[in-house]
Amino acid sequence: MIIVIFSNQEFMAKSLIIILFIILSILLGCGSYESDIKPDAADSIITRNDIKESLSEIEEIFPGSDYSSVIREHSDQIPDGMSVTKFRHFVIFSDMNDELTYKLIDNDIRNASDAMTNNYVNKLPDVVTPVYLFEQYDKYKEFVMDNYDIDEDDISPYGFYKISKNVIVVRYVTWKGSITHEITHRFIKADFPEAPSWFDEGFASLNEKATFRNGNLIADFSWRIIPLRRAINENTYTGLKHLMQTNDNELYGKRTSYYYGQSRYLLMYLQENGLFEKYYRNFRDNFNKDNTGIKQLEAVTGKSLKTLDAELLDYIKSFKE
Repeated sequence: MIIVIFSNQEFMAKSLIIILFIILSILLGCGSYESDIKPDAADSIITRNDIKESLSEIEEIFPGSDYSSVIREHSDQIPDGMSVTKFRHFVIFSDMNDELTYKLIDNDIRNASDAMTNNYVNKLPDVVTPVYLFEQYDKYKEFVMDNYDIDEDDISPYGFYKISKNVIVVRYVTWKGSITHEITHRFIKADFPEAPSWFDEGFASLNEKATFRNGNLIADFSWRIIPLRRAINENTYTGLKHLMQTNDNELYGKRTSYYYGQSRYLLMYLQENGLFEKYYRNFRDNFNKDNTGIKQLEAVTGKSLKTLDAELLDYIKSFKE
């Protein structure tokens, strides 16, 4: 170690030089930050907001689509203060703020539309569908009871697609994925109207918790595994044949959450093995050969239903979350 002793005057002079150097560095650094260096938002303390405030900027209008008639038809029932946005096959009526509405259109509705159009359907919706978005349950329930023939006890807490009225109504909850669920129903109705309810609900449930990647929605682990685990633990688990032959009365009855979960994880299993798109098309195009989808499933996988039953059960049990 070398020790150097300075006089007071030398010390003060050197200190002054150091201080001036620090000040100059700060000034030059600030100038450089403003002109050349644009830190990535992830590494910056600066908050960025890329969401446009104007919903008109996200509108995508298809030539020949009659948005005006839908808006006129619903003008008497649109609650005060709702925004109106035309987007592809839909008109979105939202009682949420513009920023959140923009985000839901730009993500949930766009991603579900792109995934269905790019990977599955041949026929697109031929009429515009109104989509109502609510945030508060009381407003959602009041709107449904005032405008649709649904008993209070039968109102889904999260939303629905009413085919006879061609309308989607959603009470938005961040974790639920109801928007992508109902949008999926709309595309299936246009392309595969004969699809049995087990498949329709399984596909919609598949997309409600998924990541948009390479133009498709890839399913993630979801809470719909809970009734399956309960059934396994209670020894009430039933196989795929029972699911695929289930009628609507049973599907939407006491075990509805179980059937939704089982169909979702069957389709997720197919998707992970690169077979779901092929199964969708095979089932749709050969529906008249087997309206349950069992023969198409065996043909696409090259496995018997008994083997698939065992593999699906192992697949469900493999999730440890």
